[in-house]
Amino acid sequence: MHNRHMWLAAASALAMAGTAGTAFAQEGNAVEEVVVTAQKRAENIQDVPLSIMAVSSKAMEAKNVVNVRGLERIVPNLRIDTIAQSAGVSLRIRGFGASSNAAIDPSVAPYIDGVFIPRPGAVLTTFLDVESAEVLRGPQGTLFGRNATVGAISLRTAAPGDSFAAKGAAEIGAYGTHKAEGMVNVPVNDQLALRFALTANETDGYIKNRLDGKTYGWSDTVAGRASARVKLTDDIVWTARLDYARTNGDGVPLNQVDTSTASAAQLANFTAKTGQPGAVLTYPPSREISQAMNNLNLKDRQYGLTSDLSINFAGDYTARLINAYRDWKNLQSDGDVVFTPVDLLSRDSTFDSQSQSHELQILSPKGALLDGKLDFVAGLYYFQEDYEIGENFTLGSRYCGFVIAAAAPALLNACNAGPKTNAAVGLFTQKAKSRAAYIQATYAITPTLDLILGARETKDTKSGGFVEAITNPAAALLRVNETTALKFKDSQPSWRANLSWHVTDDVLAFLTYSTGYKSGGLNSAGGASALGQKRLFASETSKDWEAGVKSVFFDRKLLLNVTAYRTDLDDFQERSFDGVSFIIRNAGSVRAQGFELEGQARPIEHVAIDFGLAYLDSTFTANRTAPGLPACNNSATSCKTVQDLTGKRTTFAPKWQGNLGAEYTTSPFAGGFTLSVRGDMSYTGRVFSTNDLNPQGVVDSFTLYGGRIALTSPDKSWNVALFGENLTNEHYFRNKFVHTLDAIYGVRVPATGATLYRAFVGAPRTWGLRAAKTF
Repeated sequence: MHNRHMWLAAASALAMAGTAGTAFAQEGNAVEEVVVTAQKRAENIQDVPLSIMAVSSKAMEAKNVVNVRGLERIVPNLRIDTIAQSAGVSLRIRGFGASSNAAIDPSVAPYIDGVFIPRPGAVLTTFLDVESAEVLRGPQGTLFGRNATVGAISLRTAAPGDSFAAKGAAEIGAYGTHKAEGMVNVPVNDQLALRFALTANETDGYIKNRLDGKTYGWSDTVAGRASARVKLTDDIVWTARLDYARTNGDGVPLNQVDTSTASAAQLANFTAKTGQPGAVLTYPPSREISQAMNNLNLKDRQYGLTSDLSINFAGDYTARLINAYRDWKNLQSDGDVVFTPVDLLSRDSTFDSQSQSHELQILSPKGALLDGKLDFVAGLYYFQEDYEIGENFTLGSRYCGFVIAAAAPALLNACNAGPKTNAAVGLFTQKAKSRAAYIQATYAITPTLDLILGARETKDTKSGGFVEAITNPAAALLRVNETTALKFKDSQPSWRANLSWHVTDDVLAFLTYSTGYKSGGLNSAGGASALGQKRLFASETSKDWEAGVKSVFFDRKLLLNVTAYRTDLDDFQERSFDGVSFIIRNAGSVRAQGFELEGQARPIEHVAIDFGLAYLDSTFTANRTAPGLPACNNSATSCKTVQDLTGKRTTFAPKWQGNLGAEYTTSPFAGGFTLSVRGDMSYTGRVFSTNDLNPQGVVDSFTLYGGRIALTSPDKSWNVALFGENLTNEHYFRNKFVHTLDAIYGVRVPATGATLYRAFVGAPRTWGLRAAKTF
C-alpha cells in the first residue's frame, strides 16, 4: 500500500512537470538561482558537478525543518536516527553511516561554517540562524577538511551584513511546546558589522508511563550565536563566531516491544516475568511505556569559536584561514536500560569532546592560468580531538533476585553483598590527530567542456586506552575487568576526476570518479568478555562512479537534476549489538548503486511543486564473518553464531525513498495580504535494521505527511503560520534491537535463532502555531 501511494504521488508530480530540489526559492513564476560553496567557491548549484541538495532558510521554514533531523524528509537517500542515548546520532547517506556514541569517525561528515564537527550528536543543538544546508552525496575526499567516504552535511549560518535587520518569532505547539527566537544584525560602521541570534525551546514530551502515571520526553534548550565581521581593508575580511548551546531533559527514548517478533508463548513468558501490561504490548506500536524510571537526567552543553580570515592579494588570489575550537559535553543518566517495569539496571554515561581544527586554503581566480583555462583550490588541514566516553552501571533493586537468580545463581550471595552503585565502571580515552594536504584544479578543455582533477593525502593517528573495573561480581554478566592501551595509524590518498559538459547554458552533464577514506580506530565499548585485538578496526575506503545531468527548462519554470551512481565500499565499519554491548567491526565490502532525482516546477502562476526520488540497490559483495542470529549457540540443535551474508542486502538501505511537496500562494487580497497553503509527503521503504539481517529486525516502510498554512502581511514584515507533522498520526518503528538481557525472559528460540526485539518508535502527530515579525 505504501508503495502504491509513493508511485501515485511521484506520477502526479511528473504529470504536472514538477521538479527540482528545495534549494530553489521562487521568484515570480521561475525558479531562482541558488549559490552553494561545495567546491570552496560561491557557485550556482546548477554549475556544480556533484549530487548535491541545497536547502535555503526560506525553504526550510516552509517545510518545517527546524533541526538537522528534519532534513531527511526532503533529501532523498539521507537518513538521520537517534538511539537510547541522545549522543548517539547516526547520519546515513545511501545506506552508509554509524552511530556517534562510539569513537568511530562519521561516514557522513557534518560541517558548520566550513568547520568539521567530529561528533554528530553536537549538531542537534546548533541549528540556529542557518542560512542554508548543503547535503553532498558521494565521497568527499579532496576538498572538505575531514575525509568522508559517502557524503557530507554542510550548514552555513548567516554572516553579519551591511544593513540593519531584526527578527523575532514565538511559537506554541502540541505537548506543551513553547519556542522563542530572535535575531538582530547591526552594521556598526563601514568596517564592522555584528549579528546576534538566540533561541529557547521547551516541550513536556509525549511518552506516557503506565507504571508511575507520568509523562516523559521533556526537554529545555537554549542556544545563542554572536558573530562579527570586520573589514580590515578592502582586501582583508575577518569573520568570527562564538556559539553556545545547552539542553536539559530526561532523555527518555520511546521504544516498545515489537510483538510481531514473538509468538504468543514468548510474549506470555515475557509478560509473566516482567508484569508488562498488555496495553503497551501492541502492534502497531503504542506511545505508552511501562518502565522503571530512576535518576533520569540529560545535560548537553557545548560552545564553539570560529575564526575565518580571508585575504585577497595580487592577481585576485585569495588566502583563507579557518581556525576553530569546540567543546562538547553530554551527560545522561538513562534510568532503567532494560526498559521493563522491573528495576534492574541503570546507566550513567558521559561524552566529552574537545576538538580544534586549522585549515589554510589558497584559491585562484576563475581561469587565472593558461590564458583563462586553468584555476585551482589548494589547502593544508590539521585536526585534533581529545575524546572521553565514560559508563557507570548501577544495579537495581531487583537485579540480583531477577537476573542473577536466573542466569548465574552461584553469584546470588555475592551480588547481594556487593556494592550496587557503580558496580561496573568503564572509561575510554582517545587522542586523535589528522593532517592533510589537497589540491583540485579545473581545466577548460573547450569553452563548454571542463576537466576537474583533485588529489589529497591524509594521515591519521589515534592513541588511547580502555579501562573497566568491576566492583560487584554479578556485574560480570555485563562487563569484564580490562585495561588495554591502544594505538592506530594510517595514511591514504584520495582522488577525484570529473568531466563536465555544458550542453547548453541551462544543461550540464557530468561524469565523476572519486575515492574516499575514513580512518579506522579504537573500539570504545565495554563487553562481557575482553575485546583484545577486536578493539582495533581498519580504515574504510570507497570508490565511486557518478553520472548526472542538471537542467533548467521553459524560462526557468522547470528544473530537473538526476544522478546515477555506483559506490564500492571496502572494510565497511559496522556497529554490532550482542544483547549487552556495541562494538565496531569491519563487515567486509559493499556495493551500492542507484539514482537520485530532484526537481521543482512552477507550472502555473501561484503554484510551486518540488519532489525527490531515490532508488538504492545495496548488497554485501563480501561479508563472510557476520554475526549469527541472536539465539544461535552453535549446538547440534541450533544455528551458527557466525554466518556468511555475501550477496545479501545491507542494513538501513531502503530500495525506495522520496518526497513530494506542493504549495499554493494566493494573489494579494484585503489590502495586500497573501495566504500560502503547503502540503508535503515523505516515504521511506522497508529496511533491515540489525546487522545479522534477521527478518525480525526488518522495519516496515512508512509515509509521513506534513502541512503548513501561512498568512503574510502586505509589507511582508510579519506572518502567522499553522503547521503540522505526521498529520495521519502514523505509528511506525525507526529501528530495532535485541531486547537487552533477552535470555532471562524465556524468549530465545535456539532452533531458529529468533528472540524478542524492541524498536524505537517515531514521533506522533504534532502541530504548532508560529508568529514572526521582521524589522
